[in-house]
Amino acid sequence: MTDRSGDPALLAGIDDLTASFAGELGVYAKNLTTGEELAYRADEVMPTASTIKVAIMAELYRQAGVGTIDLGRRIRVDASDWYGGTGVLKELMPGLEPTVHDLCRLMIIQSDNVATGMLVRLLGKERINQSLRDWGFDVTDVRWNMALGGDIRQYAVSTPRELGQLMELIATDGFLTPKACAEMRTHLRKQQHLEQIPRELPYNPYAADVGEEQPLNVMNKIGNYMGMRADVAIVTAPGANLVLATVNEGSPDHGFSVDQEGNVLNGRVAKLVFDAWVGWLPE
Repeated sequence: MTDRSGDPALLAGIDDLTASFAGELGVYAKNLTTGEELAYRADEVMPTASTIKVAIMAELYRQAGVGTIDLGRRIRVDASDWYGGTGVLKELMPGLEPTVHDLCRLMIIQSDNVATGMLVRLLGKERINQSLRDWGFDVTDVRWNMALGGDIRQYAVSTPRELGQLMELIATDGFLTPKACAEMRTHLRKQQHLEQIPRELPYNPYAADVGEEQPLNVMNKIGNYMGMRADVAIVTAPGANLVLATVNEGSPDHGFSVDQEGNVLNGRVAKLVFDAWVGWLPE
């Protein structure tokens, strides 16, 4: 695979965005309407942080489809399940019994680490990785071998291209069943972490709640860790449908503010691609 390919203007634009960035950036995007692709260090093996939770969700729906998992089953959350980082279940008293579907929703929209750990235990790490190989993802690997503060590559790794191609399968009903893909898109559409890819897009996640029309849909999953940021998304608009994966690491900014430089960089890359491939929305 080449290190960079696609529209020279877009590649030059990314060069400009990374000129003052001390770390490394990888990007993969595909315009599902035209077939055009953009790759910028898209085949570099990079940490995924919580974007790997999309793969865990996909395996959940595969197992639900063959009848080995019941999405309506309730599972007790014990104190032994508590884990730091993102999420809400760690803040609640033990004894709550969410459904498997609830755990998936929390894993995606709040990046809940307790819900994620419970699902990985239920599904099996090896089985998740085997399905990834079966789907053609040879690099993406759920390692699940780190404590908070440790090496984020021991959590999971992938490439921007493989992360983007997984989102393409979900966007196009390219695997599992159309019903499963639709349900996964619904989880992604409910995302509450919008500080990366969606941050500069003309997107209002609350439009439907207040009775407004929303021509733009963003279905995404972020990943955050010290000095690295990742986001993967399906973006749809009238006449446009695209997937985007953007990952950066090595930033000296180890903070977790909304404007952490990795968040800002991923948002600006998304805006660059959006302006080139979508460009406008009806008033």
